Amino acid sequence: MERFAIVGFGCAGYHALRAVREAGCDAAIDVYSDTALPPYNPMLTTYYVKGAVPYDALFPFGDLEQIRRAWDFTLIPDCRVAAVDTASMTVRRPDGTAAAYDKILLATGARAISPPVGSVPDERIYSMRCVDDAVRLKKALDERAFRRVLVIGASMVGIKLVELLHERGTEIILSDLAEHIFPTAAFEETSERIEAFLRDRGVELRFGVKTADGAERDGEALITFTDGSSARVDAVINCIGTRASLDCLTPGQVSVGRGVRVDDHMRTSVEGLYAAGDCCEGNDLSVGSPRIIGLWSNAAMQGETAGKNMAGQDAAYPGTLLHNITHFMDMDFVSFGDRTLPGEREVLLDGGGRFAEVSVLDGRVQCVNLLNLYRDSGVVKNYLLRSLAEHEKPLDVQMQAALLKSGLPKKLTALLEGGGAG
Repeated sequence: MERFAIVGFGCAGYHALRAVREAGCDAAIDVYSDTALPPYNPMLTTYYVKGAVPYDALFPFGDLEQIRRAWDFTLIPDCRVAAVDTASMTVRRPDGTAAAYDKILLATGARAISPPVGSVPDERIYSMRCVDDAVRLKKALDERAFRRVLVIGASMVGIKLVELLHERGTEIILSDLAEHIFPTAAFEETSERIEAFLRDRGVELRFGVKTADGAERDGEALITFTDGSSARVDAVINCIGTRASLDCLTPGQVSVGRGVRVDDHMRTSVEGLYAAGDCCEGNDLSVGSPRIIGLWSNAAMQGETAGKNMAGQDAAYPGTLLHNITHFMDMDFVSFGDRTLPGEREVLLDGGGRFAEVSVLDGRVQCVNLLNLYRDSGVVKNYLLRSLAEHEKPLDVQMQAALLKSGLPKKLTALLEGGGAG
């Protein structure tokens, strides 16, 4: 009997496990997890802290016993794998014990980046990535009223933290080294409108700076920024981003960029070794080249594809499009595509609280930003994915009808239908 290992038990690891079993493969499967928790959705952690969802909602696939009954595997919990040796196809635990496998999936995800904040005590510093982070922050917020909080990271997670703190009446400083909010997703004009919206609601923005130092002063944390300014806060919450978790790999054994490099079958440069999720690079359809795409849906599809191929099927995943959809403080922000791609930028709608901006190259939409046009996001996403995957293939009748009824700006509808900007 074949023996497989899945290293990491998040979204990608779970979908790989399920795909192996659904393919009819009866290989023995060991699943290594660095927690004793079921797979959880990191995107729901801020909703849990806010009180919008209960604790159990963080685990979309059920508890461990339910998952065991459904898919038959052996869990090795609370085990941060020490090494995956690709030469011998073994997985080594921290205690030195090792096991050999016919096939191994790396699904180790990504870990939060936590910049130093001087000598500020650890009890004042929080992160927001995993369930433990969310539980710790919620407990702190429920036990005391923070007067003022510094949120480091003008990201999709950062803005949800701003929202929940604002609802509690907390004064907020949102800072980022980037010059504008959502630096990887929003055009400058879009960002400026979001920033004005936040300032009107009392959020203090400090962009283009980072923390230079920090210390405990008179019962508060005194934070100094690189521009020489300072602020006193009760707590600091880091959410500046993540980095692929690849500590278990020996340098030089596997082809790695910012993440493990894979093909469309999720195969790495090593025979029998697969990778999926936030630890690996996937194909970005907007540029036709690999990059880390930190999306739940992408991790699910990569994991499923890896599992099918480990089970002996022939499955390919072409990739996806960078996209972000978030709601905060009565504002909707939607972004599709890569804002850094070349193209002519144009504002197509600006009024009544709604805003639409695009970049276009050779008649094709490269990136779209929408404010308060959330109901149209599915139409835009479906078009762009199809356009990038199938190139010049005309839209089908259903998609054309959806565009006509969507309420999108007429110019954007024309562009999406391939009619140009005129």
